[in-house]
Amino acid sequence: MLFDSLTHITRDGSWMGETQYDASLERLIREMDVADTKRACLVAIADHGDNDVTMSAAQAHPDRFVPIAGMNPRTLPTLRRVEAVVSELAGKGFAGIKLHPRLNGYDPLDAKCVAVLEAAAEHGLVILLDTLFRRRGLATSNAPDTIDYLASACPDTRIQLLHAAGPSMLDLFEIVRANPNLMLDFSFSIMRYAGSRLDEDMRYFFQTTDQLVTIGSDFPEYSPRQIMERFKELSAGIESYRIENILHGNLTRLFSDYKVPQK
Repeated sequence: MLFDSLTHITRDGSWMGETQYDASLERLIREMDVADTKRACLVAIADHGDNDVTMSAAQAHPDRFVPIAGMNPRTLPTLRRVEAVVSELAGKGFAGIKLHPRLNGYDPLDAKCVAVLEAAAEHGLVILLDTLFRRRGLATSNAPDTIDYLASACPDTRIQLLHAAGPSMLDLFEIVRANPNLMLDFSFSIMRYAGSRLDEDMRYFFQTTDQLVTIGSDFPEYSPRQIMERFKELSAGIESYRIENILHGNLTRLFSDYKVPQK
């Protein structure tokens, strides 16, 4: 059974302003059923998704979804306001906050981004950080150094490193092992880099660091079924207990104390 680390829906089913993908709740549930997906993190992206839609879907299906709010610290005027918004999201019952520096156009080392991580720890929220930082027109330091800094600056913050920094994933190995609050997530990357040298890197993580690894579909970019088929290829011969940790055990433990608030 899969606990999908990363799924998204939108109010009208469109995705990033396009209709190429069907990002409706109805399709997501169908795809989860096909792939025997037990639960999923249902994640909003600031400026591209609606927190209210995400929470409503989770409240309608509390046994299936863990709602994660989207937040763009760049749009907030002060650090104090950043902290207030994190508090508001915690008060609404979200389990965590998604930060997407690339789509929202800010440096992940910006003081406001760091302030989100610090406030999240105070409120018991998990941070889902998109680690594909590169974008045109805004230079950033390499992903492992950035993540190393954030983990050191915010040691009490639980951070799920979405997409495992892509081509830099192996450089994260020692950083993740040295920081117990970091979780390495292979959503998107497990499909995006199929057939490259990263296949061996991912397999290495699966067979050595299984308690610190999750996978997900990044729905609607990919479906849970596609992820399960791909993971089966990469995990052939790996012990069953490691596979269970990666598929659902690690996320089940991460969100073991969380309950979706009632309407």
